[in-house]
Amino acid sequence: MTINKIDRNKVESVFAEYTAAYNAEDVKIKLKIDHTYRVAAIADKIAKSLKLNDEDVDLAWLLGMLHDIGRFEQLRRYNTFIDSVSVNHAMLSADILFIHKDIDDKDSAPMIREFIDDIGEDIVIEKAIRLHNVFKLPETLSEREELFANILRDADKIDILKVNCDIPMEEIYDRPLEDFKKDFISPLVYEDAMGSGNVDRRHVETAVDSLVTKISFVYGLVFQESFREVMRQGYLEQMLEFESENPDTQEKLHNIGCNVRKYIEDKIEGKR
Repeated sequence: MTINKIDRNKVESVFAEYTAAYNAEDVKIKLKIDHTYRVAAIADKIAKSLKLNDEDVDLAWLLGMLHDIGRFEQLRRYNTFIDSVSVNHAMLSADILFIHKDIDDKDSAPMIREFIDDIGEDIVIEKAIRLHNVFKLPETLSEREELFANILRDADKIDILKVNCDIPMEEIYDRPLEDFKKDFISPLVYEDAMGSGNVDRRHVETAVDSLVTKISFVYGLVFQESFREVMRQGYLEQMLEFESENPDTQEKLHNIGCNVRKYIEDKIEGKR
């Protein structure tokens, strides 16, 4: 394995140069720029908690910086971040980085080769980025591929909780706030959440189902540090305190909250 000593300042400079081609005054563009830096910082924290060597900590950080590079092109092409009505953003991110397709005749995508020499590490990076939004990782990954994929996935999920608190839900999901306040939680979504598992996106029917889907991200976290970070940040609690005007939804959110809190407690104490 030959990883160059990653110059984080250079990585950030390349990322800034790439995103400068997009309108940073657009709230959605700024959202993804800020999200990128936070995911990288969380990935760094998780990697250090696992006592990885300095090079692997840098690699985890680099994954955070690169994982959503396709989001900017997704927004330019489709004016939405909703994959189901546009394009799989994780696949697009990996394609931009590794297939090296020109974007509007400008080859401005950040190139992995500037930071990593080992082709084997290319595979680790590409798989982590390409798989960071899948429901479940394939069982065919090597131990190293799975490690870094999980670090990235945990960091991304943790920060998505923050995004759901900082940005109005109607802007994230392109649905009016009234829908979230009045909707029922679909039976299958509730069953998924109460079963301590990630919500199957195919079960999502209502606006408030999207909120429950993000809350259930906690069930997919892998590392103890990830659960500790969720508790430190407090955004999960804000999401669980969402005030629905629908009594059935309010009751179900209370039940989901009790289930999630017990799950986190058990994970931090090593009981699960």
